[in-house]
Amino acid sequence: MRHPREAAGVVAHVTTAHPATDNRIFRKECRALTQAGLCVYLVAVADIDHEEDGVAIIALPKRHSRVTRILIGPVDAWQALRRLRPDMIHVHDPELVPLAVAWHLLTRRPAVYDAHEDLTKQVANKLYLPRRLRRATAGLARALEAVADHRLSGVVVATPAIAKKYRHAPVTLVQNFPWLRDFPEPTDVDPSSTTVAYIGGISEGRGALKMMQAVATSTRGARLVLAGPISTASLESRIQARTDDVNYLGVIPAESIPGVLASSCAGLAVLNPLPNYLEAQSTKIYEYMAAGRPFIASNFPSWEEQLGQYGCGIFVNPLSSDAIREAIDQIISNTELAREMGERGRKALVDNFVFEVEATRLVAITRGLLKI
Repeated sequence: MRHPREAAGVVAHVTTAHPATDNRIFRKECRALTQAGLCVYLVAVADIDHEEDGVAIIALPKRHSRVTRILIGPVDAWQALRRLRPDMIHVHDPELVPLAVAWHLLTRRPAVYDAHEDLTKQVANKLYLPRRLRRATAGLARALEAVADHRLSGVVVATPAIAKKYRHAPVTLVQNFPWLRDFPEPTDVDPSSTTVAYIGGISEGRGALKMMQAVATSTRGARLVLAGPISTASLESRIQARTDDVNYLGVIPAESIPGVLASSCAGLAVLNPLPNYLEAQSTKIYEYMAAGRPFIASNFPSWEEQLGQYGCGIFVNPLSSDAIREAIDQIISNTELAREMGERGRKALVDNFVFEVEATRLVAITRGLLKI
């Protein structure tokens, strides 16, 4: 299958771990390149080949276990790339780094790795792994990062902290800020609203239990709206049982996020202080700012350093449900405070944190490697 618009400068984004609808890969990066006039394939797990928003999606088979995905997924991707023969590949999973190196060496075409997260810190978060296995996995992660750094045409990174790990390959920072065009001018906070929202992956490490405890003890009748994938069946059961003050919307399309936030008075991002989160950039915080809603977020030094100056949110100890509850009740009881913080957040986002700016760097590095 060839892209419907034959042209020089065809780039294939490749993932076996993320869905074809992934927010960063498809909605941000692939769409940005397509809108810049490049021909873009997205090689990812999907039911059928199809085109969406100008991106040609090439379907890979779904592998039902993590082991088979890691072992067989790169083979599936390699076979697809052999058929497509793009001018450049851009891979998004650490297990695809060897594929990218092999492709680069055999074809002499550019290959880029997109580092969404700090791999070694991500492994440290996986407390369910035995300590010895964690050490071995962390060692493999460091090795893959080193291979990408020394053997690929470039590395795209999601945060400045991740960029520090790569010192040899050309590094391009493409941060996960929202497309401003996806968020219309915010509506005013409804004075009667007692709803706080959390949108993203739902797990104990991301504060799910503390958020539920906070609304359960609220003196202002707070309700919690959750949207996103739940990490475990046991946690899902606990959430589904809380019909009085928790409303779980399931996994919603990105286009629905502004509407959910418009009916809320604040957004939550109370992630636990785990190694992979401390210097991460929480996409949901920027979405809350884009929607003109104040955030209640973990008091991580990196978050306070970047966003504290704008006065658009409240930073709390994420391990204290009481601290989270106090912040929720403060916002619910003071609509004027919520409005002012939301306005400051929206302005800060427009001035500093929109993907329209990040897209220009992605387009520039892609065109540079393609020499077009």
